[in-house]
Amino acid sequence: MRMNKTVRVVFIISVIVSLFLFLRTTDIRESIAQIERLNYHILLILISTFLAYILGALGWKYCIDSDTMPSLPRLFALRHICNVITIFNPSGAVAGEIYNADMLIQSGISREVAYKSVLLSRIMMIISQMILLLVVIGWFMSGHSQKMSDPLRNILYGTFVVFLIMAGLLTFLILKKGKNEHTGSFDKKWQHQAHRIRQMRSSLAKYIQNQPRKAALAFVFFTLHWIMGSLELYFIINALGYHIGIWDGLFLDTLIVVSKSAVAFIPGQIGAEELINKLALYLMKLNSAGLWLSVSILRRARQLFWSGIALLFYIGIRQGQKRAKLS
Repeated sequence: MRMNKTVRVVFIISVIVSLFLFLRTTDIRESIAQIERLNYHILLILISTFLAYILGALGWKYCIDSDTMPSLPRLFALRHICNVITIFNPSGAVAGEIYNADMLIQSGISREVAYKSVLLSRIMMIISQMILLLVVIGWFMSGHSQKMSDPLRNILYGTFVVFLIMAGLLTFLILKKGKNEHTGSFDKKWQHQAHRIRQMRSSLAKYIQNQPRKAALAFVFFTLHWIMGSLELYFIINALGYHIGIWDGLFLDTLIVVSKSAVAFIPGQIGAEELINKLALYLMKLNSAGLWLSVSILRRARQLFWSGIALLFYIGIRQGQKRAKLS
């Protein structure tokens, strides 16, 4: 119990410190000035992000193999808190998913089902994102390959092949039927850990095979989650006076999100996100000197808004837990 409290305190402190660093690097006054330029587009941006979060919560719902299911609003709140933890905690997605699993366990869901659900949802999100990236890179190369330099074209072709192989391997591993595992004791710790990983993979495969409809719905909702989230960038760029299509926004956002995943260890991706935004916009020939900075500022402002919402959710859940203990 004492160890759990220590881990929780360290976890909360790391999030607070990371958030403080994030706020220090954000020009609040410039953010407000940029937001004022959006007019009614700010509402469209918030609605698209909200719907993306809802779709993500629905995807997670269909990964939970339990008769007792938390309500969709609660899943939305938990997953949103997880998203913010993932952004600001140095341990990234691991910290957020552990939080989600613990909250499911407190809701009466078994430990195995809770951890299986967050692992399956994370894998589903990765696979859907990889497939979406393959689609948008294919679209981009078919329409813009003649305008690119040879090195850049080769990089995109290489990226396409790498992610195609990764998506195929991940799909194969998650669907591969498990074998009868050794159930006795193990001489070495790593053998025990390897056994647990194989058991979990086999358990996930069985869930997908036994619940193909739920697994398919989870995949569809996670794919829609990425697509809806990309509308935020589409609305921002158009509001700033640069006309792009929805496919352009989807390409840019998918490329940015995947690139940010590589630097998830940086709290808030401070500095890295701005550079990624600039490179992605350059690919679309949006080379305006101030555009990448305006996009970065507005996306930071959106992060601050939804981080505040997540904080309110967290406080509300904590207060509810305290009242439950007293009653």
